[in-house]
Amino acid sequence: MTKRITALLFAVVLLISAALVPACAADEYIVKLDDSADLLSPSEEDNLLATMKDVSESCKCNVVFVTVNDLSEATFSFNGTTADFADVYYEKVCGMNTDGFLFLTTLKNPSGKREFYISTSGKCIKGLTDGEREEVFDDLQYKHHPDSKGYYDMFNAAAVDLKGAITPHLKWYSLPLAIVIGFVIALIIMLSLKKKLKSVAFEHGAKNYVRPGSMNVTASRDTYLYSTVSRTAKPKDTGSSSHTSSGGGSHGGGGRSF
Repeated sequence: MTKRITALLFAVVLLISAALVPACAADEYIVKLDDSADLLSPSEEDNLLATMKDVSESCKCNVVFVTVNDLSEATFSFNGTTADFADVYYEKVCGMNTDGFLFLTTLKNPSGKREFYISTSGKCIKGLTDGEREEVFDDLQYKHHPDSKGYYDMFNAAAVDLKGAITPHLKWYSLPLAIVIGFVIALIIMLSLKKKLKSVAFEHGAKNYVRPGSMNVTASRDTYLYSTVSRTAKPKDTGSSSHTSSGGGSHGGGGRSF
């Protein structure tokens, strides 16, 4: 009987593993690195592409990194802002409203400053909240600033940070299926334990388990032992703002000068 239960539980575990795979293994996502500003060496490009592919496979989304000297290098129409440049570029490469993000670095934005910008699309809009995006920017600006460590370190850190922030989406039926399978496992375990309790009968009350005279209270007192201090963490920003590009797609994202 024990062997049968073990085999059944093992089969159920395999079903759970199959159900909770984030997305179809056959799905193909776009990974593109466009270093038009020539900020990376050939070896750095290869290393960054490897990191980007890992992010794409982990997050199940398109990953695009772009560098430009200024926005006038665009080969497509946009409204002149950094945000719209990033949004429309993503749409041209990956399609409208597909799951993914684009990390843009421009050495001269319309204000004449360097700027990095993250454009999100599809499920990545909610997958990367505004607060998480700002944490990525903080890490890049204060820990991986290109003036001290070079652009490769900044880009690689951005990819790693975004991988940690954007969680892969599950199939729509994964959660209900996991709940049903968990219930079945619990039911099997409880039934197996119940069969082992054939000698146990239901008892109305606890008098048969108490020694006569052992519950007489002869004295009592209150003793202060310790105090408890409760702390509540400051809630983090969990919202994701969105907008529509000049190309008609829905995007989230934001940027920062550096």
